[in-house]
Amino acid sequence: MEKVTLACLSSERQTALKQLQELGTFHVVPMTPPSSEELDALRRLREQTAKVHSVLRSAASAGKFAPEPMKAFSYAETERLVSSLFAEIEASAQAEAELLQVRRNQTLLEPWGSFSKESLETLRRHGLNAVLCASPKSHRPQLPKGAVVKDICMAGGTAYYAVFSTEPLDEDALPCAQLPENTSIAYWKEREKSLVQSAAEFDSKLQTIAKKHLAEIEKFMAVLEEHVAFAKARDGMGTSRSISFLRGYIPLNQIDTLRAVAQRNGWAIRYEEVPEDDTDVPTKLEIAKPFRMAQTIFDFVGILPGYREHDVSVCMVVFLSIFCGILVGDAGYGTIFTLLALYFRLKAKGEAAKTSLNLLLTMSATILIYGVLTCNWFAIPVEKLPSWMNVCPWMCNNDSHIQLLSFFLGAFHMSLARAWRAILAAKQIRLSEDDTKAFLRKAREALGHIGWGVFLWANFGMTRLLIVKGGSVTDLEPPFVWLYIIGFIMILVFSVNWTDMGTVIYMPFTFINCFVDVLSYIRLFAVGLSGLYIANSFNSMAMGLHSLNMPWLTIPAAVLILALGHLLNVSLALMGVLVHGIRLNTLEFSGHMDLSWSGKRYKPLKSTENDLSSSN
Repeated sequence: MEKVTLACLSSERQTALKQLQELGTFHVVPMTPPSSEELDALRRLREQTAKVHSVLRSAASAGKFAPEPMKAFSYAETERLVSSLFAEIEASAQAEAELLQVRRNQTLLEPWGSFSKESLETLRRHGLNAVLCASPKSHRPQLPKGAVVKDICMAGGTAYYAVFSTEPLDEDALPCAQLPENTSIAYWKEREKSLVQSAAEFDSKLQTIAKKHLAEIEKFMAVLEEHVAFAKARDGMGTSRSISFLRGYIPLNQIDTLRAVAQRNGWAIRYEEVPEDDTDVPTKLEIAKPFRMAQTIFDFVGILPGYREHDVSVCMVVFLSIFCGILVGDAGYGTIFTLLALYFRLKAKGEAAKTSLNLLLTMSATILIYGVLTCNWFAIPVEKLPSWMNVCPWMCNNDSHIQLLSFFLGAFHMSLARAWRAILAAKQIRLSEDDTKAFLRKAREALGHIGWGVFLWANFGMTRLLIVKGGSVTDLEPPFVWLYIIGFIMILVFSVNWTDMGTVIYMPFTFINCFVDVLSYIRLFAVGLSGLYIANSFNSMAMGLHSLNMPWLTIPAAVLILALGHLLNVSLALMGVLVHGIRLNTLEFSGHMDLSWSGKRYKPLKSTENDLSSSN
């Protein structure tokens, strides 16, 4: 990235921004807080459009139909449609709230039936005061002297009754029943019928609009987002007399194009390398096509490497897929997921949908492969499966081997991060040969990372001994003892900054954390095993019904138990992937890779080709 400051005449700033939109590579950073009535109006329109789109999308899902392809539609007409629909949606929400109140009023009147409050007032004018009350049947209040009670009904432990007296009654001392102003049940039923009918008509209207105009509204949202970005860029420009300034970032390979545009339009531009302390610079990832599914992961989780951090897209895809396979670990589930992913991948249209389905297909394949290797098919016991399905006896029904595999993956995953950083530091050594201090600093850094990598493999040996073999620390094999010694010495000599007392004091905890990092990968085994036990429990529950000798009842019940049980297990397994699979990549691995995930997304000004005519 190059940091760019652009200057143009204030009278030409609209034109300049439109030129930059057409260029499509300039990421704008406001020089002043953007603010204007037009920007506020655009933001309100964006909120309204998002609300309308959400409601129409729900209507399309309820109607189970695909929206029609987009037709030519003007910006102004789309805006009027959105504004009209938003007003109707707001009115519908108010009507829905009224419907709830109408039904509540009917519930309040049920014990009393229909009556007129005017009749109570007539009694009062003739000297007989009446108050309608409701209280728990076991806690009736003490009545005034001379008062008479008439029980109306008893419902749900509540007594409904009327209190009569020739003397004035203190309503504050009595549990007066809550009643609506209109006490006619027929009125409220008619009102309910009218509201329900209106809601049904509005739902039908929404489905019709969703079918015809949802595609246009989605395109309108994209264009509107561009208008908001344009207004923010314009209102965020700095100004000095008749000159306006714009600041932002552009990829290095696009700087010549920007210079040509600036020269053609008479702008002044200044560009420079991004300073080390610049926190506004965005991250633009250049991911190889086979691994672009990593962007789907980053978008879903809401993370992005910082500008000066390393792109770990390939590692994220590879290891998250492996972890997904282990955490779910059922070949039956993997087969279903793979077939579904293949079906939807063949039907998919659009690059974004295809990329997401590629990720789903990759993860489904790893689930299937791992399930085959461990001989896990819907948690059916291995002895009940054909012998040819046991393709890898080393992994089949052997907890200690899966634990060992989990720790191995952890050590490999994190030592890969250390090796990566060591290689990067080694590359910088060549660039620093003329600067002795920089040369020594980078050499020391590379050796420090190698030391941590060696220490991680020593920790693998320790976890293997303590967890997998159940031994004690004194039984550690000599190769791992030597790894501890070598790694410990290299870390102390090359990695520790002895001039920083904070680092020195915290060093023992850093060694402990390194061991805990390897130990943390036991979650792969634990979560996978819990899924196996859950599935096996539901299988046992279903098979247990066989002893009832009532096929007409037990077969449907067993099918229901198996379906719901495995569906629950799949849901829990997928949650495990989101929690544990993502965590191992973004915490344990990232800690050794020194990733803070502080990146800001690269969002250049752009103008997409569309069939909507701009209102500006």
